[in-house]
Amino acid sequence: MKRILKIVLKVALGLILLAVVTIGLFIYKATYGFNFYDSNPPELPSDLSGNSVLLFSKTNGFRHGEAIEAAIPAFEQMAQDNGWLLFSTENGAVFNPDQLQKFDVVIWNNTSGKTLNEEQRGHFKNYLENGGGFVGIHAAGDNSHQWEWYEEKVLGTLFSHHTLHPQFQKATMHLEPGNAILENSLPKSWEREEEWYMFHENPREKGFQVLYTVDEEKMNTSGSIPILAPNKDFGMGEDHPIVWYHSLEKGRVFYSALGHSGSSFQEPDHLQLLENAIRWAGKFNPKP
Repeated sequence: MKRILKIVLKVALGLILLAVVTIGLFIYKATYGFNFYDSNPPELPSDLSGNSVLLFSKTNGFRHGEAIEAAIPAFEQMAQDNGWLLFSTENGAVFNPDQLQKFDVVIWNNTSGKTLNEEQRGHFKNYLENGGGFVGIHAAGDNSHQWEWYEEKVLGTLFSHHTLHPQFQKATMHLEPGNAILENSLPKSWEREEEWYMFHENPREKGFQVLYTVDEEKMNTSGSIPILAPNKDFGMGEDHPIVWYHSLEKGRVFYSALGHSGSSFQEPDHLQLLENAIRWAGKFNPKP
């Protein structure tokens, strides 16, 4: 009997240890990623002229696979409907001066982790500051990117956590008028289900313009995990930006914390939001 009990205890301890290691690796990957970089640029289509969009979907951190895969055909259809030229890749080597200058807008499609090496980061920084457009979706705003300039100048804040109890919750978003292109055909009050992001700072305090806030009144904002992340039991309060935008020197930046699930890229209002964002960031002509 004692021998059986010892075996049972060893098995139980082994399972507990395995669970701890697995969770620890998951959290490490989500926070820091397992980073690798690309060195050989992709071959671009020869007809990249006019309104051109680069859809970048690389992940070195947590991968929102369902959302990423759903977003690609959604953006392809959007580009077709609007007469835009879209190139989709996960190759970070596309962030070089010759190829970047061919695009009016770069979309970070739920990117995570440190996806670009230092040289590629420098090229992307120059691209934005000299007139490029940027649209960041959901995980493009998490804390896995390990890039101070990106956090301070592009996002204007640092991600803290997301809702976890439960992870997906319904909440109401409120539109802030002030940009005719971005608010075009969007609801003033918009209820939807999402994995809601919490940030340490309010980007409004840096002078960024807010398009949507989310109402925390009926939301459980906690993202605490016992032992592993015990101090995440807070929200952002009455002013909780969830979609915002700003000019970065000569460039334009738009970020939306929406888009965790694949189904979100079938929502008409969400697709309208992203279409407006591309049009504004790329300085495209208004839709007829």
